[in-house]
Amino acid sequence: MIRPHGNGLVDRTVEQDRGEDLWDDIDGSTTVTLDKNLLFDFVNIAHGVYSPLRGFMSHNDFLKVVNDLTLESGVVWPLPVVLDIGTDLANEIKPGDRIGIRRPDGTPLGVMDTDSVYRYDKTSVCESLFGTTDQEHPGVRTIQNKDPFFVGGPIKAFSDAIPRNGTHDITPKEARVLFNKRGFDTVVGFQTRNAPHRAHEYLQKSALEHVDGLFIQPKIGEKKPGDYTNEVIIQGYESLIENYYPTESVVLSMFKSRMMYAGPREAIFDSIVRKNYGCTHFIIGRDHAGVGNYYDDFAAQELFDAIGNIGIKPLYYHYAFYCTKCDGIVSEKVCPHDSDHHMEPSGTKLREMLSEGTQPPSELMRPEVAEKVLSLNKILVEE
Repeated sequence: MIRPHGNGLVDRTVEQDRGEDLWDDIDGSTTVTLDKNLLFDFVNIAHGVYSPLRGFMSHNDFLKVVNDLTLESGVVWPLPVVLDIGTDLANEIKPGDRIGIRRPDGTPLGVMDTDSVYRYDKTSVCESLFGTTDQEHPGVRTIQNKDPFFVGGPIKAFSDAIPRNGTHDITPKEARVLFNKRGFDTVVGFQTRNAPHRAHEYLQKSALEHVDGLFIQPKIGEKKPGDYTNEVIIQGYESLIENYYPTESVVLSMFKSRMMYAGPREAIFDSIVRKNYGCTHFIIGRDHAGVGNYYDDFAAQELFDAIGNIGIKPLYYHYAFYCTKCDGIVSEKVCPHDSDHHMEPSGTKLREMLSEGTQPPSELMRPEVAEKVLSLNKILVEE
């Protein structure tokens, strides 16, 4: 099976009795309470989703990632994984301190051995990560809303305090066991933040023709207003897989992480995550993790080519659509007909139709999927 990024699957969890001992050691010391997004990052570090990271990034790793797309060790890494804190906490914490980490509800979650506390320049970080400082970009707003200091260092997580969320919440270690049990030597990963439509189904099934298994993993975390809710994405895919896929060849999971809308950088990040889960291939389509018109349609594919081999094979796809002349979902590579015959699965238009209670045409979304989505109380993320 494919080796994890950095050649080893990180595990920063400790059992309950060891966790209690660690917490007793720091009783009365400084603690940091995580919000929901930082909780996701903490758990992803602990379970090896972010291998080879062993904790939130130190100053040197942060600078290398932002400027060079690598960790200080030279391993490719495109997005910072950081813990932001306010000025008062930054004044309390010194390198070498062991601090407590709490879940949003206050439950002790783990500890961090601090190796650095540092300021950062929000403007230059945004320019490097997103190619813009425009406040209309949701990733820029995310960075601008962070506290002014970062604290870095390796973590330890109390395994019994890590929240799990249903049958689709699986760790890289569990995924690798499952792939092995099903006899998957090759697995293609697919990242999404949308309810499934026919064009994405076309990409997934086209890729599945060449590998043993398909790993569909929606990003479940904070998104911008107007995106689909997590419930819509998961239940939409449950319906699609049940009705239209060979179920033993497909695994539906969830990647609990905030969307950064970092375009090509996020495409590299998403592929590394799926490599850690055991995927050998990763689908890169048009405008991966993009937003608005900030990135060229195929910037992610160009960045993959520029970086070179990172240990997982990207599968490049162009835009897919329904052609009335071909009478099916096709891509521009195989369809000879002009755009008058094309029904394009515009994500914006599909979201608008569903949010208004209108079922999209079956050429663009499977009726079973549309009916499941329309049965849910809340379809889109609100302001």
